[in-house]
Amino acid sequence: MSVISKVDEKVKYVISLLSDDYTEEEFLSIFKETYPADYKKCMAKFLKEERNTKLGKSHPMQHPDHHIKAALRSYLSRTKQQSNQNNKS
Repeated sequence: MSVISKVDEKVKYVISLLSDDYTEEEFLSIFKETYPADYKKCMAKFLKEERNTKLGKSHPMQHPDHHIKAALRSYLSRTKQQSNQNNKS
């Protein structure tokens, strides 16, 4: 289950707010501004995982910044694949 609900819709919306040559850092900044509650929720989950992890061990959750950037890359990859499949038809 994703920490951020309807993440694809949110990623798509944030992309629509940016120029065509945006960077991941710009995307992250606008995402945080547009969806502060989602970012706070993601950070709270990350910190909870960190507190519950035994000393010397690492927990599997990415830092929220990495999590959101990964959501962007995943969305772009899937939409590119869909576009390529549609062009082959």
